[in-house]
Amino acid sequence: MSQNYQFLLYEIGGPENSICTITMNRPDQRNAINREMAEELISAFQRVRNEDTVKVVVFTGAGKSFCAGGDLSVLPTFNHNSVYDWMARTGYDCSRAISENEKIVIAKVKGHCIAGGLELALACDLIYASEKTKFGVTEITMGILPGWGGTVRLAKSMPIFRAKEILLSGRKDYTAQEMLEMGLLTRVFKEEEFEEKVNQMVLQIASNPKDALRMAKSVMNRAFEGIPWEAAMTIERNAIAWLFHSEYAEK
Repeated sequence: MSQNYQFLLYEIGGPENSICTITMNRPDQRNAINREMAEELISAFQRVRNEDTVKVVVFTGAGKSFCAGGDLSVLPTFNHNSVYDWMARTGYDCSRAISENEKIVIAKVKGHCIAGGLELALACDLIYASEKTKFGVTEITMGILPGWGGTVRLAKSMPIFRAKEILLSGRKDYTAQEMLEMGLLTRVFKEEEFEEKVNQMVLQIASNPKDALRMAKSVMNRAFEGIPWEAAMTIERNAIAWLFHSEYAEK
């Protein structure tokens, strides 16, 4: 099953239609995100929330790259307020549509994962990368900061002194191995094994009960927010109780 978009591919398949693949589809521009693509991403991730059979969303890019960030070529057509709206609101809404999705969202990253592209990957639950992928956060070289949640998510995803280096240097040539060692990525796979290994992990995760996946994500995200230990444990116990008495568990 597919849904037509101008700048995305939206496909549902896998065992019992449990996997949705959302592909950014501007390969000639390394999947740079313009306003239309951002709006389509928001729509697609809102749509997939209501796909009852889907457990896992694979988020990737067409062609050789994941995403090179926001499409800077459109900036001369914007006025000052429009630039701010694009940089700090539309893109942020896009990252929230990913991070707040109840499905398990897996970033499947190759080629380039730069600036806004990295910010969107950081909004996902897991990041699997090809060993030849290049990473970076380049906004500071333009005199601005990441506005799609990247500044905060970098700081929460690794030791702060490593996050600061990535942000402050403006480098766009970090290797996948460097990012893995810094704690940013879930796994890095060899180029020739990338598709097979990621697909294996996607199928493994999608084989688990939908409600348990949803609850696991919710409980871990709440714990990650830094709430007190006892509050986090209460949330965990409540989730277990709900699952224990759910229709699935009763079967």
